[in-house]
Amino acid sequence: MTGWKAPLAIAGLRWAWTRARRARTPEPPPRDGLELLVWGAAGAALGVGASALSERRRSGLMNGKVVLITGGSRGLGLQLAREFGASGASVVICARGQEGLDRAVSELAGRGVRAHGVACDVTDPEAIEGLLDEAERHFGRLDAVVNSAGIMRVGPQETLTDDHFRQAMDVMFWGPFHLSRAAVDRLRRTRGTIVNITSIGAYLSVPHLLPYSTAKHAWAALSEGMAAETAGTGVRVTTVVPGLMRTGSHRGVVFSGDPEREYAWFALAAGLPLLSVSAEHAARRIVHATARRQGFLVISPITRVGLAVRGIAPGLTQEVMRVVGRLLPDAPEHVEERPGSEAGESRLGRVVGAVTVLNERAGHRMNQRSRADEQRDERNRDSQRSNEEEDTP
Repeated sequence: MTGWKAPLAIAGLRWAWTRARRARTPEPPPRDGLELLVWGAAGAALGVGASALSERRRSGLMNGKVVLITGGSRGLGLQLAREFGASGASVVICARGQEGLDRAVSELAGRGVRAHGVACDVTDPEAIEGLLDEAERHFGRLDAVVNSAGIMRVGPQETLTDDHFRQAMDVMFWGPFHLSRAAVDRLRRTRGTIVNITSIGAYLSVPHLLPYSTAKHAWAALSEGMAAETAGTGVRVTTVVPGLMRTGSHRGVVFSGDPEREYAWFALAAGLPLLSVSAEHAARRIVHATARRQGFLVISPITRVGLAVRGIAPGLTQEVMRVVGRLLPDAPEHVEERPGSEAGESRLGRVVGAVTVLNERAGHRMNQRSRADEQRDERNRDSQRSNEEEDTP
């Protein structure tokens, strides 16, 4: 029982007991301050106890397990590594950038998590077997594979090229496809789990996110189909459907068309508390679902409502999305492209940042850096290596 459920249960029992006592006594004696104090203390003590018990159970959920997480150097992937580590698992995280990977592994080790980093591009099918081999070699087994790597580009479809769609499909369909198929035989030995982090965008295609929604839709279909076809093998496939999450991803997203205005609506939607959930909350839910071998997980109530409305009234949902599309920025004559770390420095971006401070803070916690930042660092390293070679006699 989590911390908030215990006080709620106490309040319910208190109400039922009071009603029963009133039924027996026409005029119950007035409650004095001491009685209220006693009940308050009892509720607080039970709430704290239940919370401590929940934390203790959480710390042992994945004891002795080994979890491989793609996209684990930042964002939700990094938070999942923290949470799996806190639950007792050893984690292998993979990412394309070695520098971000090293930072993440160092941070995880500082938290007491047994972590190992592997530089790997999940869009390269030939690298997949090597990634799995390294995970098993380092920790001796493999119990779960979490497909968390993702990429996002925001803008009107007129500003997006075929390559943008190919890139999204490579990362969010072909990557999970190759890794999941390669991992199944290994996971049979440990009765392991494949966890696929899809999106509400897989079921409800949002305007200006077309490559992302297309790839996520294919990914969700792959995940649900594999869940059916692995029945009886001992392998469990968990499909996770998050909604908007505060991971700081708006700083690394690439915005095209009118970058400042695209950044403004996206950062607002991703950062407002009523529309989004924290990455910490999402990661805890995913770890619990993995430990319980749950088949399908919807992270937030608003996501569940969106799925329900889409299922009951798809035509109405499509009309709503058409209205949303008309409200979003049009494609300008002169198309520009900027990462969120740059678009957010505009006057409009700074105003939005003041409103979405929770998401800004999440970006710092989640090791978020834009792809432009990473590419710039890579160019600087290449330049430094070139200078060192020239200086070598």
